[in-house]
Amino acid sequence: MRWQSHLRPRNSLLRRIEIGAFAVLLSGTLIWAWYHTPSGLDLALFKKELRVALVSHPHDLTSMDINNGSDQFELVLLRGFADHIGARLHLSRVTGPTEAQRLLRSRRVDLAAGFLIAPTEDSDVAVGPEILPIRKSLVYWQRNGGAVASVADLPEGTRIGATSRNALPAELRPLVTAVGKEPPMELIQYADGPELVFAMSQGYVDYGILTSIELSRLRRVHTELRMALALDGRASVVWLFPPGLDQSLIDSAHDYLAALRAGREFELLFDRHFGHLEVHDLVDVITFSRLVEERLAEFQPLFREVALAHGLDWRFLAAVSYQESLWDPEAVSPTGVRGLMMLTNATAQSLGVADRTDPLESLDGGARYVLQMMERLPAEITEPDRTWMALASYNVGLGHLLDARQLAEAGGDNPNLWLDVMTWLPKLAQREWHQQTRYGYARGWEPVNYVQNIRSYYDWLVQLYPHPDDHPNRSPLYLSLPLAL
Repeated sequence: MRWQSHLRPRNSLLRRIEIGAFAVLLSGTLIWAWYHTPSGLDLALFKKELRVALVSHPHDLTSMDINNGSDQFELVLLRGFADHIGARLHLSRVTGPTEAQRLLRSRRVDLAAGFLIAPTEDSDVAVGPEILPIRKSLVYWQRNGGAVASVADLPEGTRIGATSRNALPAELRPLVTAVGKEPPMELIQYADGPELVFAMSQGYVDYGILTSIELSRLRRVHTELRMALALDGRASVVWLFPPGLDQSLIDSAHDYLAALRAGREFELLFDRHFGHLEVHDLVDVITFSRLVEERLAEFQPLFREVALAHGLDWRFLAAVSYQESLWDPEAVSPTGVRGLMMLTNATAQSLGVADRTDPLESLDGGARYVLQMMERLPAEITEPDRTWMALASYNVGLGHLLDARQLAEAGGDNPNLWLDVMTWLPKLAQREWHQQTRYGYARGWEPVNYVQNIRSYYDWLVQLYPHPDDHPNRSPLYLSLPLAL
């Protein structure tokens, strides 16, 4: 049968208009998709994954995490940010700022973190919220350099080490960069702070640039590290974002951090990681390092043995013992406390310790006494505050610690946070306050110093012995301790 052309459906005017409109819409959509800059937040939510390049710094590690976790300050923040936007966190650990920025430019990650400084003005990466304000210092190795009054006093040809060109303060940049001529000083880049300190110790560079937190941490294990000059200008640790995207992910990061700061989460997190770093000066650093060499090796097996028996981190037990006796088993105080853990006679008798000068008996008794204090504290006190308050009780007595908690609560503070209670303990030495309490007068500043010192010494030992070998059975009590391995 022959096909009749008049039987074919003909395109009406309306049909042609519809087809033309569709073609225009499709073309416009394709053009928009070609030129449109995608939303950084939408990209992360589409993947359901927040991809982060995290620069790892050995000085940023702490073992004060529950359930045995070494952690990083910014890593805790990043986990919270990922939860805030409804994505899972995917980390790519990198060795330095250069690699982090390379991943940003290729858009293989959504942001970069890890004590990063805002890049120079000519960088194309986007700068996100400030995480921490920091100071920068010009530092040197004691045998290989010296203090200077200003950068103008640095001789020509000085070799300056830094973790990136962005780490250089404004006053040093003209000295290591020059257009059309040789700069008066040489800049040498290193992957991280420890690598830079090693280069200074070997004389590969004359000076280095470190942040205040890097200097506080690294000086604990490198006693010959010195500050040559506090550099001018304010610097900030920031998060960095890929170039060419909108502000949506950056705005979300700002909102997340603003919410943390509006509450107390950020303050508590900062205190947990860094609140003990400024406790000791250079003299304390040198003394501690000397006694680590002279005394610790003798008692380290005992610390391990007793810590293993009680589910504690031996470094924690060693930190308490150093604060008490400087690791001297014959130590005696004017009030009659004695031994490695400086037990009173009454406390020793209650614990069944026959000889307070016997190192094993003293350590075992002291460990049990700390755990007793922890068990007697109210259940609503959680870690790490529970451990800090147990240590304060070890020093000043549980009754005085409970008095300080009551004063804190009456004053509108949180009696379950060490950061609040430590501000009320010194008031126990003032009549207007201690007369309101059950147990009366106490030299309340002493337990505050005591706890902060132990936190600092413990952090020191974590830096010196980052991989202890004792792994006791993980009892419920063990898992509740922030200083357990």
